[in-house]
Amino acid sequence: MLDIKKIKENPVYVKERLASRNQDFSDEIDGLLALDEERRALIRDTETKKASQNLISRKIPAMKKAGEDVSAIFTEMKEISDIIKADTDKIAIIEKEIENTLLGIPNLPHASLPVGQDDSANREIRRWGEPTKFDFEPKPHWELGQTLGMLDPDRAAKVTGTRFHFTVGMGAKLE
Repeated sequence: MLDIKKIKENPVYVKERLASRNQDFSDEIDGLLALDEERRALIRDTETKKASQNLISRKIPAMKKAGEDVSAIFTEMKEISDIIKADTDKIAIIEKEIENTLLGIPNLPHASLPVGQDDSANREIRRWGEPTKFDFEPKPHWELGQTLGMLDPDRAAKVTGTRFHFTVGMGAKLE
């Protein structure tokens, strides 16, 4: 999960790096920043109200000693307390929403990775040995795994999306 501090420090960079994954996360990042600003404003507001509540509560003993009526102050303190509770609940809801949004944003790809539509944009850095030459056309591993009943990409695609597989049967035992 990305750190919201890093996103706030440089949202343009984060958007650019995420765009290299061939998906646009601009709306999520903008929404996240707006939620964080709303959360911060509520926290500031709540802290101000708590400070005023503490100030008022310090005056109560002196007012009681002087024989003044403090029932109006207790009513005011109760109202402030209710507002603080409501704001605290809002903050918790916003924090949960921020966390859920952050969970939906993938990690940033490293800057050295090539940008492309698919794996054909990858570059070969080095090669170890020579590829084996066969007398026949070899099947790709995903076809071979399906034929042998070791991989189930169709069921995995329904659960997780593309480019995943379930290892089943003897394939699961091999792992």
